[in-house]
Amino acid sequence: MSNRQWYAVSAIAAVLLVGGCESGQSASPTSSKAKATTTTSSTPAAPLQNRRGENGAVVQQDGLVGSGTLEIENGNSSDVAIVVTNGDPKKPQATIYVQGNSNATLSGIDGTYFVYMKYGKDWDQATLGFTRDRDFSKFDDSFDSDSSWTITLQPSVTGNASTSDVPSF
Repeated sequence: MSNRQWYAVSAIAAVLLVGGCESGQSASPTSSKAKATTTTSSTPAAPLQNRRGENGAVVQQDGLVGSGTLEIENGNSSDVAIVVTNGDPKKPQATIYVQGNSNATLSGIDGTYFVYMKYGKDWDQATLGFTRDRDFSKFDDSFDSDSSWTITLQPSVTGNASTSDVPSF
């Protein structure tokens, strides 16, 4: 091998050796290693939505044919969906949306019924439910459509109705 060829081979070996040291890998004339790099995208999270229904809007109904009336006084700052049903809360007679610190009235209730409540933030009209901070409860006693009822949705010392937490519906 001539001196010129030897210098060229030495220069190539030096480049491979230095390149391998910079990447933290040792250079080998018989193998090549690729250096992998990963990049992360820092896409900002979408802002939280806070959609609300219209106060007093009957957002679902299936069978409002009676003479019963339910007045709702929501003294809480949270919005609520009131579900009136003769049995299963997934099959209500009607659902009415009541904004926080507002009142609304539901008319046309039939038979003996139960009152369920859905509390939360960000009302999704398509699913008739809240997307965040959800809470579900019901009044323990039933109501009848032969009377007009008023429910107040805030703790009260003089209150006469108890509620219980229930699974989501």
